[in-house]
Amino acid sequence: MDQEKYNQLREQLIESTQWPSLYMFKFIIPNKDEKLEAVKAVFPKGTKFAFKTSKDMRFISITVKIKMKDADAVIAIYEQTKHIEGLLAL
Repeated sequence: MDQEKYNQLREQLIESTQWPSLYMFKFIIPNKDEKLEAVKAVFPKGTKFAFKTSKDMRFISITVKIKMKDADAVIAIYEQTKHIEGLLAL
């Protein structure tokens, strides 16, 4: 995501959500342990994750529902995951 998209998302989140709020992150990554661990490392210890593999086992979808303090905290998570090769943020 480039900076313009982050700014648009930030504005949408500020306008549509009362903070702090429960936020749902969804990612799709290649089915590789190091990719999964990289995503998990972005979130606080104790965070609960839901996983689902694709039929051909090549990809994993990750869903995280977590209480976020504000829109900037949400953006920070996306910025921390952008370096993970092959990650698709939904």
